[in-house]
Amino acid sequence: MSYTFTFDLSKLSHALFRDIAEYSEHERIPEKMGNLARTLVKKFNVDKITGLPVGDSITVIEDLIDIHMKNQVARTSFLQSNKRALFLPHCCRKHMDSSCKATFDTQTSSYICNHCSLDCQVHQATLIAQKQHYDVYILPGASCVRKIFQKHEYTGIIGVACTEELKLAMTTLEQFRIPTQGIPLIKNGCSETQFNVETLQKTMELLENKPNGDLKTTQTPQILPKPSPAPTVE
Repeated sequence: MSYTFTFDLSKLSHALFRDIAEYSEHERIPEKMGNLARTLVKKFNVDKITGLPVGDSITVIEDLIDIHMKNQVARTSFLQSNKRALFLPHCCRKHMDSSCKATFDTQTSSYICNHCSLDCQVHQATLIAQKQHYDVYILPGASCVRKIFQKHEYTGIIGVACTEELKLAMTTLEQFRIPTQGIPLIKNGCSETQFNVETLQKTMELLENKPNGDLKTTQTPQILPKPSPAPTVE
């Protein structure tokens, strides 16, 4: 399920996302979510900066809060997992045409990044994930997930997607007892979408303090060049 509107949160203050993360750890009562979202929309001028109507702005912020809360609930189980994968949306590629040199894997109906653009978020995320021993799948659609799980058994998933799709995917994976951490898009649409690569890296680096955090992968890690600095939200 996707939004009926597009948004770009990349020009919003870092402080908004810090506040969402902080409040999400403490404000666990659903009835408070609407009031909290309205407060944050007003405090950070979300509607004015993004050009979205107030109602749509509140919806986006509510969904971001919801994802952070789901991440908090699943975090302990996620840290106990030892075979993980990263799912990336193909719309985050820098190029959506033949300029992108990613190859398509028919076995999993997903793309494999060939690192053709250093400033591509998929390239950067793939480097980070492989360093942390994650398998990486660049998905053209949610239907590919079923095909991946038919071939591989994972005990933890990090997913990057629009918040609406993340909520649906996280709920589905909960039913199969697979803990998930969601990284929401900060710019949606069918192409040139964006997420915070820094947030993804911090989520993966939670493993560093875990004793005996021995991860298993099904793909062979590659020796790759150092990534360019990850873009951040201004």
